[in-house]
Amino acid sequence: MSEISKEYGEALFSLGLESNSLSEINTDLDFISEVFKKTPEYRDFLQSPGISKSERLKTVNDIFTDNISEYSLSFLSILCEKGRAGIFSDCADEFRKLYTESQKVSVARVWSTVPLNENQKELLKLKLEKQSGHRVQLECLIDETLLGGVLIEMDGTEIDGTLKHRLQELKEVMDK
Repeated sequence: MSEISKEYGEALFSLGLESNSLSEINTDLDFISEVFKKTPEYRDFLQSPGISKSERLKTVNDIFTDNISEYSLSFLSILCEKGRAGIFSDCADEFRKLYTESQKVSVARVWSTVPLNENQKELLKLKLEKQSGHRVQLECLIDETLLGGVLIEMDGTEIDGTLKHRLQELKEVMDK
């Protein structure tokens, strides 16, 4: 992530904090991201130097005015005006990181060999929330190389409860 996208993301977060609209801006960024994901040529159009600033700004207003808050619309307009629509995703990532931290929510990435069912997810989430003292959002991923168990990464800490890890520990003990 570039320093400029970090600065833009931090500025948007500060604006959201001051205006008490963090949640609304977060939702708006998800909406804009989804639009860019579904139609990448639209993002390309907004960052094209061959398109005039006024045409880019008019297009942003036409498409987003009724769908996002004035703060998010202004933010996207500034990016287009400065020819930086291409760094939107990095700016949004920085905003989301700050937003998540401010909400005392940790994102726990959980790898398992098979998808966890809803009951397993809820139990794991509750255990992690109890352990961390704040809310936890699970991001469940599949990794068939683990052999069994789960690998969890949250707040820079790794909890390795995989069969692969346990077999490695057993091998190390036997090698001694």
